[in-house]
Amino acid sequence: MAKTKAYKVIVRGEMKGPFKESSIINGIRAGMLPLSAKLLDLETGQTIEARTLLKNAQSPDFDNTIPLFDGDF
Repeated sequence: MAKTKAYKVIVRGEMKGPFKESSIINGIRAGMLPLSAKLLDLETGQTIEARTLLKNAQSPDFDNTIPLFDGDF
């Protein structure tokens, strides 16, 4: 079983999450998270931009994705 990566989203100096990698990718694709958003990789402690996550995505587990944000679109 592959380990699911988790990230926190840095919003105005505050960290939100953690969120699964697939949730972040879905949020980017839905236009709810900009490509320039800063993400904290909980495994490595490194900060990356959301666009980097899209480039490096292995095979996200889209079937087990929870919503990134609550509320209406």
